[in-house]
Amino acid sequence: MAAYGAATSLKNTIRRILQSSRILLVSHSPQILQPAYDEVDRLQKVLQNLDDTGCSMIRTEVNALDELIKEAVWEFEDLLESHILHQILPQLKSERDHLSFSVDLQSLQHHVDCFVEMVEMMELEYFIEMLSMPEEEGESIPSRIDFGGMIKSEMVGLSHHFEKARDYLLEENNNLPYSIIGMAGVGKTTLAKHIFEDPSIRSHFEFRAWVKVGRKWESDELLRCVLAQVDPNAYQMLPQGDDDKEKLVEHLEERLKGKKCLIVLDDVWDIKVADRLMNCLREENFVGSIRFLLTSRQQIIHTDDGYVRVGLLNEKESKELLGKMVFGEEGFPAQLEELGEEIAWKCEGLPLMIVTVAELLIKADKTPKYWTEVLKQRSSIFMDAYNQISEVLFPSYDYLPQHLKMLFLYMGAFRPYIDMIRPSSLFDLLSAEGLLEPIEQKGSEDFFDICLDKLSLEYHLILDTTGSLSVFRAYRMHSSWQHLCKEEASRIKFLHVLQSCDDVIKDQRRLCAHSTSLFGFKQVYDLIKSDCASIVRSLLCFGHYHPYPVPIPAMGFKLFTVLYAHHVRFYHIPIEIFKLIFLRYLALTCNGELPPSISNLFHLQFLIIKPHMYIKKRGVHFYMPVQIWDMQELEHLDIWGRDLPTPNTDDASLNKLTTLFGASANSCTREVLKRIPNLMHLGIDVELKPYDDDDDETNPLSCLSYISQLQNLDSLRYFIKNPETKYEFNTIHLPMFPSSLTMLVLSGLGYPWKYMNDIGSLLPNLKILELECYAFRGPEWEIESGSFLKLYILLIEDTDLVQWRPQRGSFPELEILIMKHCYKLQQLDWPYDDHSRIKRIGLGDCSPLAVACANELKDKFSFELVVESSF
Repeated sequence: MAAYGAATSLKNTIRRILQSSRILLVSHSPQILQPAYDEVDRLQKVLQNLDDTGCSMIRTEVNALDELIKEAVWEFEDLLESHILHQILPQLKSERDHLSFSVDLQSLQHHVDCFVEMVEMMELEYFIEMLSMPEEEGESIPSRIDFGGMIKSEMVGLSHHFEKARDYLLEENNNLPYSIIGMAGVGKTTLAKHIFEDPSIRSHFEFRAWVKVGRKWESDELLRCVLAQVDPNAYQMLPQGDDDKEKLVEHLEERLKGKKCLIVLDDVWDIKVADRLMNCLREENFVGSIRFLLTSRQQIIHTDDGYVRVGLLNEKESKELLGKMVFGEEGFPAQLEELGEEIAWKCEGLPLMIVTVAELLIKADKTPKYWTEVLKQRSSIFMDAYNQISEVLFPSYDYLPQHLKMLFLYMGAFRPYIDMIRPSSLFDLLSAEGLLEPIEQKGSEDFFDICLDKLSLEYHLILDTTGSLSVFRAYRMHSSWQHLCKEEASRIKFLHVLQSCDDVIKDQRRLCAHSTSLFGFKQVYDLIKSDCASIVRSLLCFGHYHPYPVPIPAMGFKLFTVLYAHHVRFYHIPIEIFKLIFLRYLALTCNGELPPSISNLFHLQFLIIKPHMYIKKRGVHFYMPVQIWDMQELEHLDIWGRDLPTPNTDDASLNKLTTLFGASANSCTREVLKRIPNLMHLGIDVELKPYDDDDDETNPLSCLSYISQLQNLDSLRYFIKNPETKYEFNTIHLPMFPSSLTMLVLSGLGYPWKYMNDIGSLLPNLKILELECYAFRGPEWEIESGSFLKLYILLIEDTDLVQWRPQRGSFPELEILIMKHCYKLQQLDWPYDDHSRIKRIGLGDCSPLAVACANELKDKFSFELVVESSF
């Protein structure tokens, strides 16, 4: 659990200290610290062994030891960083050059030795406890085969899944299994029960068997469960404890020979159990006679078409289910219908949550006054429901692999119902936290993407909320899971979400606030300062934007690594921030200038400074302090309204900087660009001057003349903030875009469409293209054959385009085409091609003629057509 995250954090902390270009470790300090690094590395591997144990093992003692290990690792990390802090702060106050800081770790020799010895002992104890974990008792055969009689659960929103699964199971000459997969509580068992009891299923199969598998199972026991239902007499005659698999299979073979049988395996946690049972019953005499239906929280799939992923209910279905559960078939009475709809919406489409809330509402007052209190959370209905279903949800978290648990708990810090979690932002935060460490020889970003895919697709714990008219991925977490994560993270002191002045936050490692105004209360200020400020590593302000300053930096923080205060306004950046030498992530809103002391934050990797208001004085340019070039660890700069200055020395560079957003054309000089040679993501904001009507510079892309020297550039975003379409372009000299570009976003250029073909020929590796806000204009874009050979996503938004006419041989790899707010669009003239890869066309607020044209294309290409309209 938390021990793995603690070990990962400490390992990354030690690595940064040993490899820092700004920390000069004197004498034998590196040799003193290296054993601690090596021991933590071994500890990680020991902790990972838990992932190989079965999900039926009782982890109580192992989890208790995990807590002790976590505390020991955190204590050593606090000691190490405090020791370094106390040596560096006095040097910062001196007037000497601050390019390096001397640190002596010799006085820590004894502490390191003791830590290594203690961890070695804990590793051995952990390994012994892991090997001796008891196994939970399995259910009895009567309880495993207890179908529950008459179906009481409503099958709301499942009818299309029901028909698909039923028809698949009724197919002749098909003995492949069918899987129903999805999040816990989403209605998988309910769906399986309705299929099991369907009249056409009952008449088709002579025998049916229902087996609840769960986390604890034995293949012989499951065979007995099947036999007990298809041949009760033979089952009764079996001697107790006789688990001879061959005898069981013989009995089943004799009973089922020439017959059709449906076996439902409910709540499967391990694909091995399903495969072993199915292999036992797939001998020659069983072929074609036995069909399997599985339900699982995990992604257990045997064929591409042999499964259904059950999702959440929509708002209409949620309201219907809640109404039926509370009031029966007639649904809500008129005076409660609107309130009932809002309560159903807060359940976010999870049937288990809806049913649990309904059961609590049945026992409470059915009055508008009380239901209004429920909505405003003055009643305990929702909290009671969350606590009840957490018992069902918790095993899905508890048996996650070690490297996924901290990521999952961290995602629980975001606001329920509101926050869409962007993978890129989450990746940056976790990197700065030191909680990411790739396994299996993966790069950090690839490893992170695999983790998100596992949580979303394999374990069904987070929801992919990428919109049909969006090209960027986004995730969110159901509020029931956020409640569980919030409670668990606070319990293990990994992260606490502040909710009131009375919260218990003693020794919490991270703090999060969904309401920044909490920091304005003296009780909260004093509580943080006394109970955790000296050790807390992160403060995440995820609430609504707060336009007035709050005293965040003055609370006595010392070992901060992450300050996410993007939604908090500062008049001036507080001086206390520049003493947080371990800060690796800083995001805040401030119109004030950054002082030269920003370079004190020599560990900083991510710097995001956004203005409260976009007010610029004519002829005035805002630059970052020149000391920014001393911050060698910077990887990500988001500096809206500011620019990088030309450095004072010839050898100044930011070799680790891979992302630069929010800068203007003034940052695109030869002198600046050549000093950030490894830049991969560049976002430029250009603000045309409304008062320069006679300006000779009419080519908005002219400032990119030197961009070709960025040979590692992967994505370019170029925005004209107040686009001017008065110019007529006859001849334009296009900049030499680096051929490495795979993503290009352009907005507000106002170029004729013919230049888009020229850009396409310059970028042979382009995969994603977004054209927004009259980036190009004119009634027709005819795409030449052989253009955009690798492009697979194209988005066009806000243009006067009437005809989109790709020629045969263009866009051979295009999978997603999205057009939004193209009100004049009438024609999508796509030549038919057997090799077309198009999978989805999305039209948002486009003309009816465009929709009709897309429907005609759909008949030829068989793609998904998504149409959204706000009128």
